[in-house]
Amino acid sequence: MAVGKKRGSVAMMRQQKTVVSYGRAYVIRQKNRRRRRKYKWLCMGIGLLFVLVFLLKPNVQAVEDAGGWSDRVRSLELAGYLQAANLTPEETRRLLLPELQEYVTTEDIQLIFEKLGFGEYTEEILGQAQLAAGDVLSRAQWNVVYERLLEKLQVKDTVSQVMLQYLGKVFGEARIMADNGNYDCDLESCRMEYGKKYVVYVQGNLILGICSQEEQKQTEGKDSEKAENGATEQGTEVTDQITVPDTIRVLLTQDQKQNVFREDVWIKCDAEWKLCAGETEDVIPAGEARSCKVWMEEHQTDQVLAKISGDGKLKLCDSDGNEKGTYAGNLHVYRGDSGLWLVNELGMEEYLCGVVPGEMPSSFAPEALKAQAVCARTYAAIQALGTTYETYHADVDDTTACQVYLPANENQAATDAVNATAGEVLSYEGRLASVYYFSTSCGYTTGLEVWQQEPLAYLGKVSLLLSGEQPVSVDDFLKDWSVQAYDSESRFFRWKGELQVSERRDQLMKKIEEALSRQDGKLTALSRNGQHVASVSDFGDCTGIKICDRSDSGAVTDLAVIFDAGEVHVYNENLIRNLIWQICVSLTDKNGENVNTITMLPSAFFTLQEQENGRYEIMGGGLGHGIGMSQYGADGMARAGKTAAEILQYFFPGTELFLEK
Repeated sequence: MAVGKKRGSVAMMRQQKTVVSYGRAYVIRQKNRRRRRKYKWLCMGIGLLFVLVFLLKPNVQAVEDAGGWSDRVRSLELAGYLQAANLTPEETRRLLLPELQEYVTTEDIQLIFEKLGFGEYTEEILGQAQLAAGDVLSRAQWNVVYERLLEKLQVKDTVSQVMLQYLGKVFGEARIMADNGNYDCDLESCRMEYGKKYVVYVQGNLILGICSQEEQKQTEGKDSEKAENGATEQGTEVTDQITVPDTIRVLLTQDQKQNVFREDVWIKCDAEWKLCAGETEDVIPAGEARSCKVWMEEHQTDQVLAKISGDGKLKLCDSDGNEKGTYAGNLHVYRGDSGLWLVNELGMEEYLCGVVPGEMPSSFAPEALKAQAVCARTYAAIQALGTTYETYHADVDDTTACQVYLPANENQAATDAVNATAGEVLSYEGRLASVYYFSTSCGYTTGLEVWQQEPLAYLGKVSLLLSGEQPVSVDDFLKDWSVQAYDSESRFFRWKGELQVSERRDQLMKKIEEALSRQDGKLTALSRNGQHVASVSDFGDCTGIKICDRSDSGAVTDLAVIFDAGEVHVYNENLIRNLIWQICVSLTDKNGENVNTITMLPSAFFTLQEQENGRYEIMGGGLGHGIGMSQYGADGMARAGKTAAEILQYFFPGTELFLEK
């Protein structure tokens, strides 16, 4: 019998029935207590809450860590784990999550156990997980606690650890696709990224939660093997499976300064349109604006669909009817504790017509725009297959966290590029390729090592130089403003500036403290005796910075910030750029013009020259992370006669264009 594919024996079924009886009895007791306590502790009681100890609560004001793997457990994940205790995800989200910290600590565990009547187990379990007061739980510690919970619930024998490769969600269903079959899954609580491998807790055919994320490795010639933690890896013989969604759901924030939640949503249309919820449907005359908030209150619903027949488009407006944006497809309005939020559901190709203009100027060559359209479609398909935005009933948002979506920017050149490449995506070995793009290189692209991620064969060092000469050193290369490359026409191909370490010490310290509090491994702080510390508040003055390591292509991958009593090492390119920007007092582009329209250092390709009085000269090249396709480089190649297919193959060697038949 395949692991994780059947519910279990009759004995196991009886065990589950016992747990159900216990859990429901506890719920009844809690209901009675809630009535006496004015509903203060709503249904918190099922034996399941025990698990809660390790999961993080999502930030309701913004989508945090979009899609990213975390060694800590988000509270939102608890809605999946607690299904083992016969709580539905909706019950957990409604009754339990509001009581939790964003990142679960030992104090949360104590609180939860006491409320559940499990207080006598707290000290024992915390000790087994090697936790001290005030600790934020790691995923490994959570696994220890969760498995003890399964024992207490008498269901551990029904739960298996299974290794799988995530291939996307089944659209319209609470299920996911994996290399070893499809699984039931609460999409809001179980966040996975396309193509990544995970070890998951499975009960029957239901994924409860993630145990760990596995490094990618070749599996050919293997039947079934054990991961280091004992999980079974099934279905290693995989058939090609590439899914490009026909539609996509976009969380709209751009019309209100990237804030998710709204006081109200007003909609109108030049044609007749409808507001719908369940079997209720109101027809709205053309030109008439309606408040979705009022409509939802009148009809006692937490969601409403605005739709139109034919080719018309819905318009966002204010209460006076002044237009704020026009959108193809349907608009879904949802209501939660923090307000309303808005999701635009539309066709993938229509979506791309609003994305490509925001990512590449219409003045770029047609073949470059086509290459951009393919990249945007591939990236959108991967995002849509993920689960990051399921909390909002969306696949992506409209910001740089995904791709900038601004329908108002649609232009004919971008639309032509989308239409010319309709349905085309990049693939690698039968899977969607993880494509990235950025504005301008320094002359070379780089790989995923700048994000501390495992390498991919088609993402690495690519030269954009027009000559075949290799630079003598990275420092000399970045100081050379005469270099000619496919993207050297960009104003950011070279830039320079001045840093002031001592004068900007407070701003720098604040950003370092914020980054350390996230505990995501992007930086480490070491005292003078080499001990890791969680804060730099007592490190004293900042005395200097230095580059300790680079990627093969020259991007800084270890920046040391030196203080009187210790030093901080920063390993992530995005964080390096953010921290350096805190001490940057001036920056000019290759044309000598001041740069004041960006919010971080242009790139992590730079060199430092120490001056007097804590000042440094910084010289660098490029704009963006440097991974994948340089957009200015693509334009330069297109103007040199290369086709979109040739451009894509150049930046993503080994990939293929795929068009679903």
